[in-house]
Amino acid sequence: MGSTFSRLSVRAKVFFVTVMVVVAVDLAAGLFLERQLRGSVETRIENELLRHAHSGRDLLEIMTPELEPSTIDPLADRLGKSTASRVTIIRADGWVVGDSERDLKQLEVLENHGDRPEVAQAWREGQGRAKRDSETLETELLYVAVPFHGRVKTQRGGTIRVAMRTQEVADAVASLRIVLIVAGLLAVVFAISVAAFISGRLAEQLRMVVEAARAVSRPARRNAGAQGPETSGEGAEAGATSTFTDLNTQGGSIARLTAELQHTVHALAVERDRFQIVLKSMDEGVLAIDVEHRVTAANPAAHRMLAVSGELAGRDLMEVTRMPEFRQIAIQALAGEVTSTEITLDSQPPRILLVRARPQMGRSEGQVDGVVVVLHDVTEVRKLETVRQDFVANVSHELRTPVSIIQAHTETLLDGAVDDVVQARRFLEPIGRSAERLGQLIADLLDISRIDRGKYEIDLCEIDLADVFSFVKESVSKTGAVAPQLILKSETTCRVLADRGALEQVLINLVENAFKYGPGEGQVELVACEQGDRVRIEVRDEGPGIAEEHRARVFERFYRVDPGRSRHMGGTGLGLAIVKNLTEAMGGEVGVELRQPRGSIFWLSLPAC
Repeated sequence: MGSTFSRLSVRAKVFFVTVMVVVAVDLAAGLFLERQLRGSVETRIENELLRHAHSGRDLLEIMTPELEPSTIDPLADRLGKSTASRVTIIRADGWVVGDSERDLKQLEVLENHGDRPEVAQAWREGQGRAKRDSETLETELLYVAVPFHGRVKTQRGGTIRVAMRTQEVADAVASLRIVLIVAGLLAVVFAISVAAFISGRLAEQLRMVVEAARAVSRPARRNAGAQGPETSGEGAEAGATSTFTDLNTQGGSIARLTAELQHTVHALAVERDRFQIVLKSMDEGVLAIDVEHRVTAANPAAHRMLAVSGELAGRDLMEVTRMPEFRQIAIQALAGEVTSTEITLDSQPPRILLVRARPQMGRSEGQVDGVVVVLHDVTEVRKLETVRQDFVANVSHELRTPVSIIQAHTETLLDGAVDDVVQARRFLEPIGRSAERLGQLIADLLDISRIDRGKYEIDLCEIDLADVFSFVKESVSKTGAVAPQLILKSETTCRVLADRGALEQVLINLVENAFKYGPGEGQVELVACEQGDRVRIEVRDEGPGIAEEHRARVFERFYRVDPGRSRHMGGTGLGLAIVKNLTEAMGGEVGVELRQPRGSIFWLSLPAC
């Protein structure tokens, strides 16, 4: 067979191989599709049987008849007739009390079905499935079973099983097999036609390639000192003919060209892979731009920073960035300058990029072939700088007021007021309040610091919200708030997974804020309700409410909706920041909403137990 194939012409070889490949693929695809179709049909039938079983189970649980054959067997017969399947109803003790394929007398001789695999699996996992030969019907069936329960405690329930003959699956697959065979034959005929056409064209192309390879290899052989006869004139024509009829004898030229090409391609592939690995591993975005301001390369980080999808290569820089600043630094870099600037992208949220452009020099001295632009995302750095500056300014301001009060009143006392009992008490009370405010500010700063450094230990456990609410009410009443003004509303079963101390601190902060910014006689509601696997806790006040532009920032450190009023009331500006950090440390969420007709709702959501 091998010698016969080797004697065939190039065209015959290509034709034969093409037809064999098509036939092999056709057969493999047919077998694969048949198996997939069989599995799909079985899955569809199984799902249909499962739906019938669930319908029968619901009917049995609603009707709750006595599980006796005289009552259940007619029901099984009707279910089997309506679903075109075999329906079997089995009591919890394993005895069959109804079967659409058996009458009452035959039920008495049926063996116990409690050990059937699908029945045992149904009680164990909620539904069972099996495929086997039926001992009573002597044919292979596909079984699906689900358990049902009695309506009263004296009824133990049982299992409803629905089955269908697998012969229906075989019939469906057989009909589909005929379609696949016809389609395969048509494909083979089409492949033969295409192979005949392609083999002729390919043979012609191979003849031309081999002749070109011989022409290229002759100088190479002469340079290598190879000895051998040279052909010219009629000999060259004969050589061309022999090239077409016997490719093996001329394989040396193609082999040498192939080796050189593989070496070159391999070297290029290695360089390309190194380049791609470096670009993909960089956190900075990189854009390569040619002299016409078109992008020639971009790494994934550049796609991410610029929020651009699709291929960037070949697109104009302005189309990619839509910002004149990018074009300006590209122009400066093409002029030979190394430039850098910061650009704020118009995105949500806004992002700040540090853009550096460097000219890419060409082979000729002084020639610029393009520009390499490197993008650094400095959004977080600038944000942290702003936070640091705001933090220092706010802490300085918060410390200045109580320290000034302490200093002024202390100087007054030292100037002689300390000897006047009435005046001394008048000046000492502000000193005490200022010291208390300083202590609270320091305590809040320490809490924030521990949370930021991960030193705040969170011990999650199951907590009854009713106990926590009672503790919060008692604690708030001691600080001066009127206890009856705090209304507690909680479902009795509300339990959450949280740290008790952290949760109490969060709720006390929110409740005290509600009293602090609400009307003097207003009420504050502390409410809890379950929402699926979460518990939502709300603190509702009757205050002036918070405008929409402030709601997203009220949990920032030292952020105040009304700075003058907040400082007058003695707040540190860190309470809500602590609330947010502690809630998130417990795996929860926190937010604020507008309350109708007046007030605010501060809420937090925690995992339910």
